[in-house]
This record gives sequence, structure tokens and C-alpha cells, in this order.
Amino acid sequence: MVVLFSCAGVSLAQTYPDRPLRLIVPFGAGGNSDFAARQIGKSLGDVLGQTVVVENRGGAGGVLGVKEMLGYPADGYTLLLGTVGTQIVNTLLYKHLPYDPDRQLAPVGLATNTPSVLVVRASLPVRTLDELIAYARARPGVLNYGAAGTLHLGMETLKASYGLDIVKVPYKGSGESVTAVAGGQIDVLMDSSQVVGPQVAAGKLRALAVMADQPLASVPGVPTTTQLGLPDLKAGNWTALYVAAGTPAAIQETLSRALQKVVASAELKARLAEYGTQLYKGSPEEYRAFIAADKAKVRRLVEIAGLQAQ
Repeated sequence: MVVLFSCAGVSLAQTYPDRPLRLIVPFGAGGNSDFAARQIGKSLGDVLGQTVVVENRGGAGGVLGVKEMLGYPADGYTLLLGTVGTQIVNTLLYKHLPYDPDRQLAPVGLATNTPSVLVVRASLPVRTLDELIAYARARPGVLNYGAAGTLHLGMETLKASYGLDIVKVPYKGSGESVTAVAGGQIDVLMDSSQVVGPQVAAGKLRALAVMADQPLASVPGVPTTTQLGLPDLKAGNWTALYVAAGTPAAIQETLSRALQKVVASAELKARLAEYGTQLYKGSPEEYRAFIAADKAKVRRLVEIAGLQAQ
């Protein structure tokens, strides 16, 4: 029986994929995760010889999208674009998380990593990070910020580091939150340059800092937190591909090899470099080493921010 099952798995892998794949993004359209999914998904489809259809399923910090993905068969035709939020942060912030990322999801490999940019609405009378800190300190509880999914972790760390009272306003995705701050409904946002860059260029947002070591071509002239003397104040978002646990090993291997080809592409690397997005190697070994270290890092940030599971 075991032999028959093993042979069936090999047979499936030999014909896989023979129809389009679904890539679920557990956040709304227009954000960093959506951008990464469409770039990676298109290239993955080219390698596999099948279309990869990206579907946005935002809500509850990515929980709804993960739950939907896990409702499909574990056959390799439904993938998840997971993030630090869905895989780590949610396990620390939800007492009753309705999924277990380590037990129910099998990693295909890491895909992208993108630093965040701190921006404010153009009408807010601050032009530097120091000015924002001073302004917020003088007006506790007056300012607010947009939180798309779990990307609020960087803002909460900033608040905790300087004793600021800035009110969180949750949104389903980055597209909604950037529209709100550009329209003046909220004051502050921390998100990727893919999301905020066009609004900064249009003069609707003012960029104060890149939350990383290196400056970004997409927001020229904006200092990094390292340049500002704050090397420990960093924020960003990584993405990785997952299938449901129980997906045949041979199919997981096919996907892993395909992802490694995708992220090795010089063309894709150049296309994403403008936004500071880095591509990983996409191997299972890389993922295992990375995730262990990042869990410890994120746990420390959650403690610094004083966030409690609810």
C-alpha cells in the first residue's frame, strides 16, 4: 500500500502541473505582498509552463486568506504567499489562531524581502523623523497611522522606542491604507516603496526615512535609519511560497526547483532592485535557517513594542 502510494505520488509529479495554479495572497490588492505575488507568480508560471492566477483574500491580518488556502486539496495547485505576518507575527498576537503555520503549511522557499518607508500626509507640518517624534510627543493620542495586516509591527516598535502615543487604524491591505493617508484621513504610514513611492512623487505624501541600511532609488534623497544614527530601527516584509502540508514530496520538489529558477533571474532582480526588494535563493535549506532566526527577532520586536496576544 505504501509502495502504491509512493508510485502514485511519482506519477502525479511527472504530469504536474497539467492545469493552472492558484496563488492566494492573504492581503488586499495594491500592497507589497500583492506586488511580489504578481512578479513571482508570472515568472513561476513561465517556468512551470502553466498560468499562475493570483487571488487576493485580505482580512484579519492575513488569517482569512490562509484559512481559505488550507481549504483546498493538498495537491500543489493552490499556493500561499506567506509573510512574516502570517507565519510569525500572527502566532504571537492571536491567542486562538485558527491555523498552525508550522504544522499545516509546507515551505516551498523564500521569495522576496522589501524594506519599509516611513511617510506622512503632505499637510502634516513635519519634514524629518526627529520632527515627527517631537510633534507626536507634544500631541499624545492626536496622530494616527494606517496598519495593513501586521505591518504595524514597525510602527509599534517606533512608538515604543520613543514613548509615542499614535493611534492605530487597521486596514485590510496596503492599497487602502496608502489611499487613506494620501487623502488626509490618516497621518502616518510605514510601508514599502512600491506602495508609497508614487504618492511621494505626486507630492501627496512626504517620506521621512527608509527603514533599512541602504537608500532606495524609488524614493531618492530620503535618508535611511542607519544614516540617521538609528541602525536598530528597521522594518520590512519578506515573502515566501507555501503549499499545504501533505502535498506529495515530488510536487514540492518541482515547485522548489521552479522557484529557485525564478529568483535566480537577473531580469527579475533588476526589475525589483529599484524598490530595494531583494530576492532569496528559494531553497528549503535557506528557509529553515532563516525562519528560526527571524522567529527570535520578531519575538523580541513584539516584546519591545509591548504588544499582547488577543
